[in-house]
Amino acid sequence: MAESSSLQYNRGSLLNQSETSIESTGSTKPLIDSSNSSKDWTKRKNSLILFVVSFTLVLSPMSATIFYPAIVDIREYFQTTELMVDALAAVFTLFMGTAPLFWGSYSDTFGQRRKPYLIAIALSIFSSIVCFISPNFWLLMLARVLQACGAAAMQCLGAGVISDIYSTAERGRAYGIYFLVYNFGEIGGPIIGGYLTEYFGWRFIFLFLSIFGVILFIIIFFCLPETLHYQSTNLSTTTLSQSSQERTITKFNPLSSFKLLRHPNVLLIILYISSIWLTTVTDYIIIPRIYSSQYHVSSSVIGLIFLVPGVGFMIGSIIGGKYSVYIISKFTLNEEKEIYPEIRLKSVWFICILVPIAFLAYGWFLEMNSKIYWPLISIFIGSFGTLFIVSILSVYLVDSNQNNCASVIALSEFVPAFIGGLCQLISFPLQNALGNYWRIKYNTINSISNISLNLI
Repeated sequence: MAESSSLQYNRGSLLNQSETSIESTGSTKPLIDSSNSSKDWTKRKNSLILFVVSFTLVLSPMSATIFYPAIVDIREYFQTTELMVDALAAVFTLFMGTAPLFWGSYSDTFGQRRKPYLIAIALSIFSSIVCFISPNFWLLMLARVLQACGAAAMQCLGAGVISDIYSTAERGRAYGIYFLVYNFGEIGGPIIGGYLTEYFGWRFIFLFLSIFGVILFIIIFFCLPETLHYQSTNLSTTTLSQSSQERTITKFNPLSSFKLLRHPNVLLIILYISSIWLTTVTDYIIIPRIYSSQYHVSSSVIGLIFLVPGVGFMIGSIIGGKYSVYIISKFTLNEEKEIYPEIRLKSVWFICILVPIAFLAYGWFLEMNSKIYWPLISIFIGSFGTLFIVSILSVYLVDSNQNNCASVIALSEFVPAFIGGLCQLISFPLQNALGNYWRIKYNTINSISNISLNLI
């Protein structure tokens, strides 16, 4: 999930921060303008920019999770099937994972952060308004696709801004704050969506997103300067003007990330991340349906139920990162050997066993119609373990692919989003065919198989 904050699916996204080469008949090349280097700005200015991009990031997870409590109401309003409502959620997930590849490419190619921010937020505002007034289900689905494309840009653009304004030594803390705020959007979305749906109707969640988008647009327009600067050298303005049609722009190719799947460690880790998110995403999509029919709770209560896995994600991400550092420091003290990235994997073994058990118990409690607090405890433990693992595995991917860290993070977000989107389409038929217990059992077996492969 977003990765969690490290991922969420993330999670937030570190993708597409590679430099763009711009060549000409002369010697034009991109570089940070030394006369206006964003890394030379004051600490106060950088802190303000960090606050702006972190606050803007909330739009990304909130656009996804605010929708979940309204699933039942939307299905009843349009008199459509469960499968079609699942498809509505699936296409959003799919484009949330795909769109950052292209937003990052645009930003790096043209040396801009601020302009794509404004374009993406404007797209989000427009699509939210269309969702609000949609007279039919198909227009709502199209608008949600556009909304996903706009909201997804917040992740990669914000990560790029942080990379622009902070030095290598300072980025760790900045990214920590950035991804922590992401979790607040993940948690707050269902709560806001639940209360708006119950007291005003499902359309008002999109009115809220429209207003929120307008606020963000104003903040970005007035408070975010351009942080990525390109400068031409050894080439006059006249020459640039005359040769504008001759110069060659080497564009960032988002599809080149897939070459990393040739490496077994990358392939297996990403497959496991995908499998564990498969379980989490399918659990998310069925929460409104199961708890409204089985426990007869209102939309506002369903929104509060989403708080349980959301808090689990946040705590798991924080503790997972700290425990990974503890394992590294412990190994350094006890062993006089070179530290390899695989050392981090030692910190996930026991959680890898806990997560499938938690989700298996979650399905069993639902199948047996247990007291509502038992499945909530189980999904909290499973969500905690999910982000505990994903946060560590994401750092491992960066450590083991330092020359391609942006690409590997992009890939680790796209593959789970693609698989998760497809699995959302089959969650309802699978639940009807196998029931809650056997659906979770299937995902548990899948998770165990993948983690065994990843840790070989």
